[in-house]
Amino acid sequence: MFIREVKKRIRSKKKPYEYVQHRLVESVRTPYGPRQKVILNLGSLDIDPDQYKTLANAIESILHQDRQMELWDQDPKLKAQARHFAELIVRKKVMESTRSEVAQTENRNRDTVPPRYEQVDVHSTETSHAKTVGCEHIAVEQLKELSFCKILGELGFSRQEQQEAVAQVCARLIHPSSERESARWLRETSGLEELLGADFSRMNDQRLHRIADRLGEKKELWEKKLAQRSRDLFSLSETLILYDLTNSYLESPKRGSQVAKYGRSKEKRHDCPLVTLGLVVDERGFPKRSQIHEGNVSEAKTLWSMLEGLRSTGERSTPQTVVLDAGIATEDNLRRLREDPRFAYVVISRKKKFGQDLFGAVESKELEVSHRKKLTVKIATYGTETFVLCQSPDRSAKEAAMFGRKRQRFEKELTALQQGLDKPRTRKSFSYVMERIGRFKERYKIGHFYTVEVKEKEGQAVGISWHFHESKQPEPGQYLLRTNLREMSEEDLSLIHRTLTMIESAFRWLKSELGMQPNYHQLDRRMGSHITISVLAYYVLAPILNKLEWGGRFCSYTERRQDKDRAEWVIPYGWHSVVETMETQVRVTTSFQCKDGQRMDIRTTVEPNDSQKGIYQRLRLSGRPLGRVICKTGRQES
Repeated sequence: MFIREVKKRIRSKKKPYEYVQHRLVESVRTPYGPRQKVILNLGSLDIDPDQYKTLANAIESILHQDRQMELWDQDPKLKAQARHFAELIVRKKVMESTRSEVAQTENRNRDTVPPRYEQVDVHSTETSHAKTVGCEHIAVEQLKELSFCKILGELGFSRQEQQEAVAQVCARLIHPSSERESARWLRETSGLEELLGADFSRMNDQRLHRIADRLGEKKELWEKKLAQRSRDLFSLSETLILYDLTNSYLESPKRGSQVAKYGRSKEKRHDCPLVTLGLVVDERGFPKRSQIHEGNVSEAKTLWSMLEGLRSTGERSTPQTVVLDAGIATEDNLRRLREDPRFAYVVISRKKKFGQDLFGAVESKELEVSHRKKLTVKIATYGTETFVLCQSPDRSAKEAAMFGRKRQRFEKELTALQQGLDKPRTRKSFSYVMERIGRFKERYKIGHFYTVEVKEKEGQAVGISWHFHESKQPEPGQYLLRTNLREMSEEDLSLIHRTLTMIESAFRWLKSELGMQPNYHQLDRRMGSHITISVLAYYVLAPILNKLEWGGRFCSYTERRQDKDRAEWVIPYGWHSVVETMETQVRVTTSFQCKDGQRMDIRTTVEPNDSQKGIYQRLRLSGRPLGRVICKTGRQES
């Protein structure tokens, strides 16, 4: 082997220039005579030309494992470069063998491959180039099932852009982080490039930014096609449509932004600008459509733009039932839903009273719901609507505990403030004490249940007393449903409403496990692309969780009522737990020195453990992603 120096010229109209490229070349014998074969492009070397031959010999020594490295250990920089280039050569040969038809045939017929015996030096064994393939295998197979690359091809994406889009989605699904960290993960940690037959050795954050922008531009088109593909694969009836909004805070001031606005943060981050995401899912958690709105948008005004985008091409014999939270269920929206024959609705009512004591003469019923839980309901009709007053024991206990903690902390603050009036060197002015009490009421949101009196003497507070009004305390665990579906029973209405937790789970996965937060981008298009990639990752995650039967959450409400046994899921901690379980399945290269003087490299995948096999069985996937690849390098001794 030797290193050749090649001069390249770039003929640009603006500024033509030249640069030098170095190549590692090997002389080979062919039927047409000796020829020179380029082994590897080395880029531009920053070493002295006198050391080119030394570097080439060192690379060849590492590939042959002939222990000649000891002769030049005095130059650590040259040694590090030699190891790096030798690893790239082995990786290149393994990748070429992986893409070959022989390797694919051995993968399909692994159990019928005839035995092959080699004499090797067991003391020369080395294991290197470990890459994770477990979760990548699950994500890639699901993207194939959704025909993701085919959809992108129809939208004008090149093959390289399709591979980069898959890499971006898998990185957000498995290792959610910044584009720079995602690029490092794709280069150094993940075996995704082997699964795709791509080369991510030069992946950088700019390539991921560009493909995210491209996906953002085509968002409505691929979103519609993915929703249709999911509908066909899983035979989704889409009788229920769940719509809600959430806001996400941004990690920068975003001055001059047209989207990021200050508003009411659902995560109590009022100090940060917000962006709002509207999402539509069906009763099994499959996403249908999403929209990005300004951070201070009115929730009620976003409903109809979303519903109009969901208009299906075919005619439906029955109307779709829209399930809404109280924030969107305004009287104007409900009136328009009643007038539109395409939709029916089940909502949490904003109003608490209708007519003269609507439920006064109605007897309560006790319903048996899932997981041996009970629900007390009262059903009544007023005008053209049906109302269901629900009382949940579990919700009552939760709300009572939350209210009790707020009351305990509020009174603790008042007690500390009162005791401070008897201590020296504490502020006791009447205005300051009243200001502190106002702060307590603002913080705990229960001040209207108390009467607080402060005694004043010569501008100083001398005593604080308070009284809690038991009669004003609301009934915990109560909520009121209203619908224009008269033929449905209270059991159906309650079960329909409880599917609203689907969209809450979707928001939780988007924010915690699919990298929608944190968002550090400055440009509006990059901020939108960041959110779009997280939504796209959820299009892949929803069918995976549906196949895993995640605690029953992704079963339709009619299926929940059927008394059939479901297999217990042993990893109940979310998608993140699946990622952690699968990350120990890696693909490694094991190297040996053979008796004939050649080096043998075996690229194989670690066998799955019992937990990993259980996940593969639920997903109906093979536990052996990629086949075994065997290649030999070096000159054979005569």
